[in-house]
Amino acid sequence: MKLLLLIVIVYLTYRAVKSWLLRNLQVPGQNAPHNPKIDDVMVKDPVCGVYFPRREGVELRHKGQEFIFCSEKCRDRFLEENVEL
Repeated sequence: MKLLLLIVIVYLTYRAVKSWLLRNLQVPGQNAPHNPKIDDVMVKDPVCGVYFPRREGVELRHKGQEFIFCSEKCRDRFLEENVEL
């Protein structure tokens, strides 16, 4: 019975040490996902130059181009500066 208990303890210790070593000695980049999920893309406001998440931006189509602004204030300023007389 003591021999069986000793074998179980040695086996569990072996598994714990092996698991710990594999976790800590892993080469960076190994087993990294091939297609990491990108939560959002940062874009630059064409008026004030601030970077912000695209999903939080204010979109505008102007002369066939799409612009994304950080706020309605920057969008309105862009429209004022690009009004054709």
